[in-house]
Amino acid sequence: MTRLLFPEAFGIVAAAAAPIVGLALISDFGVNAVIVQSRRGEDDDFLRSAWVFQLLRGLLIWAILVAFCLVISIPAIHDRFPIESVYANHLFPPVTAMMGLGLVLTHAESTAVILNHRRLNQKPIVLLGMSSRILALPIMIAWAWVMPSVWAFVGGSLAGGMIRVILSHTMVPGPRMALVWKRDHIREIVHFGKWIAVSSFASFISQQSDVVLFGFLLPTSTLGIYAIAKLLGGAAEGVIDRLNSTLALPILGEVIRKDPGNLRDRYYGFRLPIDGLAALFSGGLIATGHLIVGILYDPRYAEAGTMLQILAIGIALYPFHLIRSAFTATGDTHVVASVTIVQAISLLVCISTGYTVFGTFGAIAGVAVHRLFPSAVIMFLAQKRNWLSIWHELRIIPIFIFGIILGEIVVATANILGFNEIHHIWHR
Repeated sequence: MTRLLFPEAFGIVAAAAAPIVGLALISDFGVNAVIVQSRRGEDDDFLRSAWVFQLLRGLLIWAILVAFCLVISIPAIHDRFPIESVYANHLFPPVTAMMGLGLVLTHAESTAVILNHRRLNQKPIVLLGMSSRILALPIMIAWAWVMPSVWAFVGGSLAGGMIRVILSHTMVPGPRMALVWKRDHIREIVHFGKWIAVSSFASFISQQSDVVLFGFLLPTSTLGIYAIAKLLGGAAEGVIDRLNSTLALPILGEVIRKDPGNLRDRYYGFRLPIDGLAALFSGGLIATGHLIVGILYDPRYAEAGTMLQILAIGIALYPFHLIRSAFTATGDTHVVASVTIVQAISLLVCISTGYTVFGTFGAIAGVAVHRLFPSAVIMFLAQKRNWLSIWHELRIIPIFIFGIILGEIVVATANILGFNEIHHIWHR
């Protein structure tokens, strides 16, 4: 896609995603967690009530998003943005509004998907994710080939969302959805989810404030290059996050229900592959960041290599905050909310300090290291419950070093084979 489109397109998409993700997180009541941990999580009508709740939520937040886009399109407001800012681009409001339709599609997915998460039945969920991505990708590429514009992203994204909705209702095992609304079901969702909503608001700040701030601080093209680096780092972290979200809450919830004394052993058991992947990805990307960007993208995106190397540091810190899932499983969602607020404040402080002292790359370094502070807080709280082992936490260090060594070997091999000159191909 980067060879068919221009860096500004990636900047517009990255900026448009910020308010979309923000509204989704701010209104999040943790329906997934409710279904996984609730005693009524297997009840068909409970799943249908949750689905209706989600669907109405999706429609509401899309309406709010459209209103936001209309407001910032008013000339008196639009003209106040810095001229080089992505928010001053005339495409930003319509692209944001259309991409926001994905919120409706996401919330229209069958809650049978969550039921299968609860049952640890991952096969249909993996097939669902792979099918929707594979079927949508040709649409996006064909659109970008025929009409190279940012709308290729929008069309491909909505096509993938539509495919996923259809498959979730037809392919995933579970009850068929229907319009069911039972007050006791909704009351349970809202009661459990009130702290999740607070946590999700802070999650929005910790996940999207970098893009929001950079949208004001950086030119649209530089924001697009940062979006590429974040996309590459996010691809690696996404694999880890998918593994964590699939295993953590179901496993820890079952342990807490049946054998709470065994929580620490089970926690480090499921975390072992996550530690290994996080450390290898982090060390490997630090060593190979420039090589990867040079092979995948043309010279316009060269700075993304340095940005990727910096962001890779944060991947190594990812496993240290996973114990928060245990607090969610025990119903202590207020603890998770408090730590997420610490993470949000930490990100804002680290970005501001980094940008003030070192400029753009200092701000990106702030994004990478901000997890240190919330991780320290959640680990302190977990240690008070005897859930942690210092030796198990330190096992990530040798794997991280091995990842760097492995990455350096890859770079040296690429240099010998001449892949370091791959960027010359893009000038032909």
